[in-house]
Amino acid sequence: MVKLLIIIFNDEKKIKTIFKKYKLNYNCMTYGNGTASKSLLNYFGLNEIKKSIYFSLIPSNIEKKIVLDIKNKLKIKEIGSGIAFTISLTSSNKFIKDSLLKGEIEMNEENNSYELIVTIVKEGYSDQVMQAAKKVGCTGGTVLEGRSLGSTRTVFMDLAIDPEKDIVLNIVSTDIKRKVMENINKECGVKTDARGLIIALPIDNVIGLQE
Repeated sequence: MVKLLIIIFNDEKKIKTIFKKYKLNYNCMTYGNGTASKSLLNYFGLNEIKKSIYFSLIPSNIEKKIVLDIKNKLKIKEIGSGIAFTISLTSSNKFIKDSLLKGEIEMNEENNSYELIVTIVKEGYSDQVMQAAKKVGCTGGTVLEGRSLGSTRTVFMDLAIDPEKDIVLNIVSTDIKRKVMENINKECGVKTDARGLIIALPIDNVIGLQE
């Protein structure tokens, strides 16, 4: 099985070392913003909320080794230093599957304790999403910048301008997933000014939370 590895961690050199060690060639990186308050950052000894976010496709047969390496070498086991998790992919193109799996039998026996909630809202509404999530037990998240490619556009001087979007990522335990999604939908759903779209994805392995 091919899995998606997501790492939120501000040290590109160490991340590249991990990718090189396991010959992970399908990688990309973007930037986001953490949602922790300044007082919380000071408590954990952190001084920034800008986050580097790495995405990599990995074969499941080496997943546990990679996750253990990330935990130990990146020291993500220390609270507030970062987070990493994996998500099972339901499908991929044949080239990726053949190059990563190399004959591996696809199986999925994970016991999912956490889920990733992805909320897409109009630009400027990420704080409202986080407030809604925190009211029912979510502790933090990461915000990405995006833009809509849909049909709704603003025309200015003959130029079509796509509205900007905020993408909010929250990792929550399965116990509170439903409550978090319902509260986000109540305060920032499609019927509100935020026009929020909300989905959830099961997470197979996560480090940086349960310690």
